[in-house]
Amino acid sequence: MKEDTLEKIIMDTVDVPSLPPIASKVLQLINDDYSSVNELERIISKDQAFSARLLRIANSPYYGRGRSIDTVSTAIILIGFNTMKSLVTAASMKDLHRQFGLFEQKLWEHSLGVSLAASLLAAETQMIEAEEALIGGLIHDMGKIILNNSLPESYCVIIERVYEEGLPFLEVEDEMLGFNHCNVGGLIARKWKLPKSLEAVIEYHHAESFPSFEDNNHETLCQIVRIADAMCLNLGIGLRVPINLSKAGFEQVGLTEEKFNELQEKLKKIYIEQKAQLLE
Repeated sequence: MKEDTLEKIIMDTVDVPSLPPIASKVLQLINDDYSSVNELERIISKDQAFSARLLRIANSPYYGRGRSIDTVSTAIILIGFNTMKSLVTAASMKDLHRQFGLFEQKLWEHSLGVSLAASLLAAETQMIEAEEALIGGLIHDMGKIILNNSLPESYCVIIERVYEEGLPFLEVEDEMLGFNHCNVGGLIARKWKLPKSLEAVIEYHHAESFPSFEDNNHETLCQIVRIADAMCLNLGIGLRVPINLSKAGFEQVGLTEEKFNELQEKLKKIYIEQKAQLLE
């Protein structure tokens, strides 16, 4: 199916949301070469819930480095403008949920688990920055959020079939809708003008082969998040679906099965420690 045909089908079927207002304003500022930390802090600080979420993420082990970050301006300076662009978008994901029931909670927990796993894998392999992997993991399932919001009755049936029949989400989505959460997520990422690395991981985190990306790091990020996703599904972090770990592809990033299992055990401990802090 041609991409423009698929896009038309998605646009006719799915309610494509706007980027949450706080994220839209922040991304505009970050794209402005003349904007300052003070301006960015002023906009973020107007939304207390958003500020608190941003500071929780900034204080996670992957950013805090053992020091307490208690102001938005400090977070911006330490994290940097480029990473902040992705982080703001990731922190907005929770705001996209129109309702927050059991599935939404599990999906959010899964995204956080994948972010922690991806960061661990990035640190172990040294192939990409841990911060970039953290953001990619947080945002990778954005397409599921959009589909769940836009087509709640259909998606409820999809979720039931995934769990009752032990089928992958992609397979059931393609069968019932004619497209899947990766197609939808990629389209949304382009509409929102997200960084190309995030667009890639949202659209291709389940792919076994990749298009010719302009940056080789995009493919590496997709591979890392795919392995992190498999790790979390296997552990039942947030979502649990049948997973064949032999197809996870961890050898593609230079990991042995022994090292993969070791990182999986490490993830269990980190996730339990961080869950209360990050899910408030």
